[in-house]
Order: sequence, then structure tokens, then C-alpha cells
Amino acid sequence: MVIDESENLTAWERMQKRLTDAPIIQDILSRSEHYYEESGAKKAKQKVDHLSEDAREAWETSQNPWVYRASSVYETMTAETPESIAVAELRKLDPDFTLDGFRLDVVGHTIPKIMEWLLTGKINQLKPWMSEGVFQRIAAEITARKQEGVQIDTHVLAIMNSEILAVEPDEVNKGSPIIVLHYMCQQINCVRKKKDGTIVEGSEDDIRANSYVAAFQREYDEKEGSLNWKIVDFRFNGAIAYL
Repeated sequence: MVIDESENLTAWERMQKRLTDAPIIQDILSRSEHYYEESGAKKAKQKVDHLSEDAREAWETSQNPWVYRASSVYETMTAETPESIAVAELRKLDPDFTLDGFRLDVVGHTIPKIMEWLLTGKINQLKPWMSEGVFQRIAAEITARKQEGVQIDTHVLAIMNSEILAVEPDEVNKGSPIIVLHYMCQQINCVRKKKDGTIVEGSEDDIRANSYVAAFQREYDEKEGSLNWKIVDFRFNGAIAYL
């Protein structure tokens, strides 16, 4: 994506603009909203394009952003819903699979590595964890940052408020089910010039809560004989001030 310099965007805003287009995530959440309404859950007020606005309001009130759907949705789901069908399919591959177990494992182990490599620009480490389409987008983002001559702060102080937004069978490519996960990262909004380390945006004590959404799909590795999760879509929603 070409950024119009006349917009005077910050480094984080440019990153958000380049990583906003997430067709798989948007498509799944749009369909999920319909099923949630059918199940009796509270009608979602915002589409995926308004996630960052929802995050601000939720963070300021309950500090539990992305209550994108009522928690009672899970309780009202029946065997005919895409979510329950998807979970049943995942349990055929892994009888011990649970959504919460998946969430805790990904947030505790996978996301920290992905964020580190994304922020430090380690493209080669990211490649095995992503589908080709997502990898190309992330690689383009890292390349763009290098060309701009800036370095965003690479520290992730905390990963919080993770929540599974949707689980759905892969009706398009007939692969394993896709899980859409939202999470927030507490990060330092400090952007420096690479050549001399001069701070050009933010400061060392400007803490932001950055919002991300990732779609995961399990793939079978024939060489290793193992099931591995890959990120098949990724979206950066932007940030809100934390301190």
C-alpha cells in the first residue's frame, strides 16, 4: 500500500493503514454477527472496521475491550452453529482441544514471539508461522519501515485482554477451522530515527494499548508429522493511550 505523505501520519498510523486490510477476518466476523443475532445474542453495534473505536470505550469502562459479542453466546449455541461444528472438527484432530486452552497457549507462547519478530523486523523467523499472503503483507510492512528510516520501540510490556471473536469451518479452501483471536499489547509509543536514535514521535514513557486481531488455522506438516497453527490473516487496529 502506498502512503500519501500529505496525510502526515505517524509511524504507528502508517503501520495501521498498511495492516488494516484483513479480508478473512472481516468476512468471518461479518458472518458471525449474523449467527450471534440468530442465537439471541445482543446485536453487535460495530463492524470490524470500527473495532478501534469500540476498544477505546471498552477500555475506559470495563478494561475488557472487544466484548464484541455477549458471553452468553457460547451458552446459547446449538450443535448446528458453525462454531460448534468447527470445535467438533478440531477435536477430531486433538481430543483434548478447548478454545480457552488454545487461547492461553497462543497468548502465552506464540503471540510474544510473533510480536517480537514483527517489531524487530525478523522476516525469516516469521515465515514458518504465517500463510504466504499474510507473510507477504508483514514483510512489506517491515520493508516499508526500513525505507522510512525509523524504528518503533520493540518492547511489549504486556499482552492482555485476549478473546476469541469467532470460530468457523473453512468453507472456502476446505482446510481446518479458522479461529479469530483479538488481543491487546501494552507498548511504548517511542519512534526513533535509525541513523542516530533521535526520538521523532512519542516518548519513552508514552504507553499505549495496541489492538490486534489474528486468524489462526491448523495445518498438517508432512515432514514433521505434526499439527501446527499458522496465522492466515492479521490486522492491526491502532492504539489508545494507556498512561
